[in-house]
Amino acid sequence: REAIDHIEGPVLVIAGPGTGKTQILSLRIGKILQETDAMAHNILCLTYTDAGAVAMRKRLLELIGSDAYRIHIHTFHSFCNAVINENREYFGGTFDLQPISELETVELYYKLIDNFPADNCLKKYTGDIYSNLPRLKALFDFIKKENIDPNLMMQMAEDYIASLPENPDYQYKKANAAKGIKVGDPKMSAINAEAEKMDNLKAALCEFQNYQRLLAEAQRYDFNDMINWVIEAFKRHEGLLAKYQERYLYFLVDEFQDTNGAQIEILNLLTAFWEAPNLFAVGDDD
Repeated sequence: REAIDHIEGPVLVIAGPGTGKTQILSLRIGKILQETDAMAHNILCLTYTDAGAVAMRKRLLELIGSDAYRIHIHTFHSFCNAVINENREYFGGTFDLQPISELETVELYYKLIDNFPADNCLKKYTGDIYSNLPRLKALFDFIKKENIDPNLMMQMAEDYIASLPENPDYQYKKANAAKGIKVGDPKMSAINAEAEKMDNLKAALCEFQNYQRLLAEAQRYDFNDMINWVIEAFKRHEGLLAKYQERYLYFLVDEFQDTNGAQIEILNLLTAFWEAPNLFAVGDDD
């Protein structure tokens, strides 16, 4: 009741499964419509899954009737898709693209790996030459989901390697006079092994733009691209962002623990207009 009645400003509700998190979102929306001048279309509710959005709409229909159809209930992906479709002039040739299938994704990674230059440390000529595919995909998905600059990751990897000689975990704890080792000397074998891992990471990061180029050439995109397109457009075009900042007065987020860096950035941009935004989030801290 306290969370529902606290209409203005940010609110975080932490609760486990089966405790009524969807119900509290619905009741809060009803309270907003009952006690403020906000219209149904001034409320943006973001859920983690399509099933969550359907459940929310059904619950609201029971609670507030036909106004439930006017409330903007989306997953983060469907919200970004709506932004793109409403503002095609800001998104260039993205409308010629189709979402990539799982099979096409695998084929694209095969092509990427086949195109590795001979001096790429990830290039393999024997055994399973595509064994790095799962790790490449996981890395590229992580970059997109967390909205990370690959060049920043590259610099962080280089800084990490440079710091290893001063890292106590990579220094000898005991002296060995026979081998000329003093306490605090760097363990070069361990440092070189760690540097090799970072070299593999840097080689993979160098391939991220090549993967994006292959996606574009195939006229395909994945759903993580869609969120990052909207982030870029919001940052580049103040008028576009202002349009949505003015439209939405209340923000509600379900399953907040599952939001990733790119989704959080969408929220940050939308709510940046207010010093204390009306942002209501529910989640499970387990």
